[in-house]
Amino acid sequence: MDITVSIQQVRGEPVAVMRLQGDIDASNFVQIVDKAQELYQNPARNLILDLSEVPTISSTGIAAIHKIALLYSGLPAEMTHPDLTHSSNARKYVKLLSPQPAVDKALETAGLKLFFKVFQDRESALNSF
Repeated sequence: MDITVSIQQVRGEPVAVMRLQGDIDASNFVQIVDKAQELYQNPARNLILDLSEVPTISSTGIAAIHKIALLYSGLPAEMTHPDLTHSSNARKYVKLLSPQPAVDKALETAGLKLFFKVFQDRESALNSF
C-alpha cells in the first residue's frame, strides 16, 4: 500500500487528499487509519480519500473507512456501535474520490455510500468543502 498526501487550501481551510494505491485489506488498514488520524490532528480536519488506484477492498478495509469517518465526525473511536445515520458530519468532512467499480460495489453493499459524498473528479471533491 502506498499512501500519498497533499494538502490543498479551500476557502482558507486545509483539505488533505489521501491517495491510496493498492488493495485495502487486513495487511494495511491500520496504516491507513493511522495516516488519517495524523492528518486530522494536524493539519486538516477535511479529508478526501482518493480511491482511484484501489482495485479491491476487503471487509477490514471497509472497517478502516468507517473508523476514519468516526474520527472525522468527532465521535470517540472506542464507540462500539455508533449510529452514523444521526450524524451528517461524515458527509461534511470526508469525501470519496473515484472508487474503482469493485470498491464502489463493496462500499454500496456495506451501506457506506449512504454516509459519504462520492466524486469522480478531484476539483468537484475539493469544491464540495
